[in-house]
Amino acid sequence: MLTGLKVVCGLYAVLMLMLGARWWFTFDAIAVEWAVQAEGSLGINNLMADMGGLFFGSAVMIGLGLWKKQSIWLLATAILMVIAALGRLLAYATIGYVPETLVPLLFEVISAILLYLTHQQMQKVNSEEV
Repeated sequence: MLTGLKVVCGLYAVLMLMLGARWWFTFDAIAVEWAVQAEGSLGINNLMADMGGLFFGSAVMIGLGLWKKQSIWLLATAILMVIAALGRLLAYATIGYVPETLVPLLFEVISAILLYLTHQQMQKVNSEEV
């Protein structure tokens, strides 16, 4: 089971890497796709840095967790996904529900659960090895 969870987490890291690359290297296309409008170079810089950084950072943390067998990195990424999901719920409460955001919300929640379960399984295996 752990091997399967690690493979799925690895694929998830690849997806995060690809999204980060899109924010950094094809900003105009992803900004249109995600309905984000930047005001000038400052706005573009902030979105590239923050969104690209979130996705690249998530990929790096998952990669470190799997490579170094230190599941705390997966837990850290799960926390980021929970915070992103909470941000969506706050937006629902303050500006209203937007149906197009339900899939990303579910993706964030499922990702957090996957990463947390993998963390738990890795912790269990590590404690049995000691």
